Amino acid sequence: MSNWLFPDRDEQAEPAGDAVDPTDPDVDPAEADLDTEATHVDPLRPDAVDPGTSVLVAGPAMTGKRRLLFDLVGGSASKTAAFVTTKKPARKVAAWFAATRPETEEWDLSVVDCTGSAGRERRSRAPGIDDLRVVSSPGDLTGVGIELTGVLREWDHDAATDPRVGLHSLSTLLMYADVKRVYQFLHVVTSRVASVDGVGVYTLDVSAGGTADDVLKQLFDAMVEVRRGDDGSEFRVRGGDFGPRSWTTF
Repeated sequence: MSNWLFPDRDEQAEPAGDAVDPTDPDVDPAEADLDTEATHVDPLRPDAVDPGTSVLVAGPAMTGKRRLLFDLVGGSASKTAAFVTTKKPARKVAAWFAATRPETEEWDLSVVDCTGSAGRERRSRAPGIDDLRVVSSPGDLTGVGIELTGVLREWDHDAATDPRVGLHSLSTLLMYADVKRVYQFLHVVTSRVASVDGVGVYTLDVSAGGTADDVLKQLFDAMVEVRRGDDGSEFRVRGGDFGPRSWTTF
């Protein structure tokens, strides 16, 4: 298969700066990041996201972005979804997603795992995943694009309705590749997700004055901003009618 994303594909990239810590500080479902008793974030309305929309969930680390990601992806009318995970192995992502969905067994779930930890993981060891695809590193953007495109082609062939893609996290990709390559990757991916009338949701850790953040934000149709508030994390929606426009605690 030809390299549709980067024809001059290089050898596997080394991480720029510090490597990804496999025990990254994102808290587990038992802690504050994911409330396993909650199936949705009120008043977010995932079913109101228009087909073909790309959504960026952006805010400081450890403010609940993954919970919002799961809720938005979980709004698929046909219960068809795919996750691209750059930080946690596929089995954990599937388990965490299942913890927020009361009807998990009804889902058609695909996962592209590019954490480097799933090379020996068999489908039988990844319950809840219908299609597990493995890429060696978050730096292999071409490999990630090829595997995700394979999932999208199957959805197109099956005429899936309202399929959704969640990518967690763009921040990891920026540790392995410069902003230009990540921008090119996202430009292609968001277009391909839209071509199957899918909804794409992508998380990004933001910092004050982050140049890369400003560049990547241009690619998205809507944004869910997240911040720390006095009573916990707060969010607001910009560019879409699927959530509050003023800061709301969740």
